[in-house]
Order: sequence, then C-alpha cells, then structure tokens
Amino acid sequence: MTTELKLSISRILTHGSYWLLMLTLALHLWLQSAPWIIYAISLLPLMIFIPGMLADKLRTLIWLGFVILLYFYNGVQNMAVPEPMTLDIVELVLTILLFCAAMVYARIRQVNNL
Repeated sequence: MTTELKLSISRILTHGSYWLLMLTLALHLWLQSAPWIIYAISLLPLMIFIPGMLADKLRTLIWLGFVILLYFYNGVQNMAVPEPMTLDIVELVLTILLFCAAMVYARIRQVNNL
C-alpha cells in the first residue's frame, strides 16, 4: 500500500468520522430534549476544530486527538449503564475511529513532511 493511498484513506476516515460524530452527538442531544446550553457544552469543543479541519492543518489533528479523549471518556461512561442506547454505542465507535484515523493521518503527514 502506497503512502498516498494510506494518506487518502486516513483523511477520508478522519473527516467522515468527525462529521458523523458531530451529527450523532447533536441527534442524541435532540432525542434527549437537551437545553441549548448542553448543545453548546457538548459540541463547542469539536466545533473549534472546524476551520483547521477544513484547512487540513496538522496541528489541528494533533490537538483533536487530545480533545477526542474527553469524548471517549464520556462514551465509556455512557456504556456503563445497564442498557445503553444505540447512539451511545455509535458515539463510542465513532470516537475510537476518529482518534485512530486522525492519529494515523497526522503521523503519516508528519513522517513524510506533507
């Protein structure tokens, strides 16, 4: 597998899982009838990265890795209830996928000076 193919796949997975996670979080909050402040608290940390994601900046990917760990913690905590909702499972899977894809993408770019 070539470096360009790895880079392309990891970029698609990073951007896809990022936007799907944002959508899933918003849908989950909407189904719970959460007030607007909860939307802001839940989505704002991810929304900060939108300009950097669109500009494809390496530093944004690295910082996204740190912030996504908070969402991972929240996902694991939501899974600890006796019967987790389906969206809890989806959020956790998307969080893991986003973290792995973003770190692979950042590492490939960093090693190849791209």
